[in-house]
Amino acid sequence: MTTDGHRSPPALARGELPAPPRSGALPEVELQGVGLHAISQVECVEYVLDELDAGRGGWVVTPNLDHMRRLAREREFRELYDEATVRVVDGTVLVWALALQRTPVPERVAGSDLISSLAAGAAERGRSVFLLGGNPGTAERAAGVLQARHAKLTVAGVECPPEGFHTDALAMARLSRKLHEVKPDIVFVALGSPKQELVIRHLRHDRPEAWWLGVGISFSFLAGEVRRAPRWMQRAGLEWLHRVAQEPRRLFRRYFVEGLPFAARLLATCAVSGALPMGKAAGPYGTQRPRALLVDDDPMALEQLELLLTSRFPDLEVEKRCHPDVAGSFDFYFLDNDFDGELQAGRLAQEIRARERGAVIIAFSGRLDVETLKRLINAGCDGACEKGAPGSWRPIFDLVQRRLTAMVESHRREVGAFGGVKHAAGSIRDLLQHWNERASDEARELFEERRKSA
Repeated sequence: MTTDGHRSPPALARGELPAPPRSGALPEVELQGVGLHAISQVECVEYVLDELDAGRGGWVVTPNLDHMRRLAREREFRELYDEATVRVVDGTVLVWALALQRTPVPERVAGSDLISSLAAGAAERGRSVFLLGGNPGTAERAAGVLQARHAKLTVAGVECPPEGFHTDALAMARLSRKLHEVKPDIVFVALGSPKQELVIRHLRHDRPEAWWLGVGISFSFLAGEVRRAPRWMQRAGLEWLHRVAQEPRRLFRRYFVEGLPFAARLLATCAVSGALPMGKAAGPYGTQRPRALLVDDDPMALEQLELLLTSRFPDLEVEKRCHPDVAGSFDFYFLDNDFDGELQAGRLAQEIRARERGAVIIAFSGRLDVETLKRLINAGCDGACEKGAPGSWRPIFDLVQRRLTAMVESHRREVGAFGGVKHAAGSIRDLLQHWNERASDEARELFEERRKSA
């Protein structure tokens, strides 16, 4: 648990589009200028359902290699992605590329897997789903499969609009009215990219409290119309080859002519980037990346904690120690409380606070009672959690992410008014826009004064 009393923002009113919720709460990495969230499938499902419980809606996109290629060359498509709340990695090549540039994600999160896992979570929490798109009759069969797997699942409705409906204002209005009437919590849109993203952008204005997810061909997978690649092909990154074998005329150019050369360039670029020393060039934190010290007498626990932190926060430089020693300067300290039967975290926290007031100190213990928690807080710890209770780590990760976000913002201010060369153009644009708006306001006021005097 954390000690800062963090509260969730209030629920949104109908018709009000939400800003991305919990700004900075999800760990994020960058691939060719596109922000991707470094979370697992389970974490993605929990995040969506937790946001629903908090009264906030959102939009999940699942970028794959073809999406990344179009993001690099199509401005409108990139703008669509910028509006999404969560961007998880659906593409083994992208997972490889991120690993090569030393910003790994926990796993691939495919949209065709998310539809099943989100439906399972929705069933457990009493949430409803709506299936939009697919081939005629596919949405109904996919809904039947999901309900057969999850007896508690509520299907608010299914809809397979006619071809070209997204350009027909009347058809879109009817669909929007239906969604408004049935009020689904989660809407799966299977129209293929970028049509599904364009439709979601339009419809989510009328149902901002729902979560939207583009799932491509997933209805056909669930209904058995199209066979999905075997697991070994998915793990080996060959699912695309299985798809081409089933639809060679439609997919050959996408994967062989356009996809393979782009994948080769992407992997090569990321490999070169990953081979360069990290932290030497000025980044979002400056020339020095944030540092964390992990202290635990259990080497296995240290390895697990290091993996957990680096997968969530790839920018962290981690140092591990198996003895109760906190010498040195770090931004984050993770301290085991029990060393051979002696409670050491409180003493170590006091030692750290004596020299570093701004560091974040987290203590963890095999068992955390109220008295132990009080002692740790009084000693200067910012938070504490139990080793064997994954739920108690969630607010700790939120605390770390908030501090990292604050460090980035602090560095941006230190760089200067323009935020460094990278942001100079945008800052100049904002400055000119501000001047123009001010000039327009002054001109309008002058016109009003003259009109009244006349």
